[in-house]
Amino acid sequence: MSACRQALLEDGLTLSQAGARGIAVGRDGWLFWVGRSDELVELYTDSAVTRRLLRRWVQLVVGRVHRAESLGATYVQAIVPEKIAIHADTLDRPFPGLADPPGARLGRLLATQTRADLVDLYEPLRAARAEEPVYLRTDTHWNHRGYIAAYRALCEALAVAPAPHVLDATGQPARFVFDLGGKLKPSVDEAYFAHEFPRRAQRSEANALVHLRETGRVAGRGGFFVGSRAVMRNLEAADPRRIVLFGDSYVFDQGPRLTAMLAESFREVHAIWSAEIDWAYVAAVKPDLVVYEIAERFLRRVPTDRFSVDAFAERRVRRELNPTVLDRLRTLLRLR
Repeated sequence: MSACRQALLEDGLTLSQAGARGIAVGRDGWLFWVGRSDELVELYTDSAVTRRLLRRWVQLVVGRVHRAESLGATYVQAIVPEKIAIHADTLDRPFPGLADPPGARLGRLLATQTRADLVDLYEPLRAARAEEPVYLRTDTHWNHRGYIAAYRALCEALAVAPAPHVLDATGQPARFVFDLGGKLKPSVDEAYFAHEFPRRAQRSEANALVHLRETGRVAGRGGFFVGSRAVMRNLEAADPRRIVLFGDSYVFDQGPRLTAMLAESFREVHAIWSAEIDWAYVAAVKPDLVVYEIAERFLRRVPTDRFSVDAFAERRVRRELNPTVLDRLRTLLRLR
């Protein structure tokens, strides 16, 4: 048990004080993901285990940079800070490592030990947070201000001008039950600003997993996101470069998230929901940039990059449409 967790218990507190699936409740109803077993505490604690983990990431990125360069591309890495690091002022209990999060520590290691191009999202988000919140109160994701701050930072790192119509996004107030709020009993919704901007980019391609989700057959079910792939093309974009973008839910979404934003700045964006890089796909597409985004909490696992995005998607769809007896049994067990 970590010293931080022990101190919390001695104070009569647990990070999952809400008693809801690894969610901590801060001031004024702010919710934070900390993990069912306080995984985020362990990741944020500067220990021999986390230092070894970060060294493994450095080794991975060294290899990725070399492989990208051999294919004529530049490798770019961005780490999305945890909400708890940016909105620490709303947490009413001790938490380790907030002054120097693991993603920031990894960023320094990558800067000195690799040739990767790095995107710092910590300082832009903290600067924006000094004025207004940049994360949703009841979710792990950014609100519209957070997405704009991240988009600006990415554009600066990629040497492209932000699209003015993205920065001038409009929208309207709305309410929604987001992920963390939905895990409480009763669930908690949130008022937020649903932003939108004109889309000049058009989707030209998507794989089987994206098409399956769009049928509505798997609506509300997890497990149908990793392996998604879509291609956006924008003939009006000023920058002619082609990007292959690997990331998670901060990137890949039909809504106004980073894929849609970057597609307004670049001629062609290939977006893949995966922590693993599909190097065969990269070799086939021949991009100028391989951009890799990962949420800080997912640093707990170091990828192997042995992955074929479309083969994975097709297997996942096939299991859904033609489940085996074992698949049906697993579904029944989950429903109990």
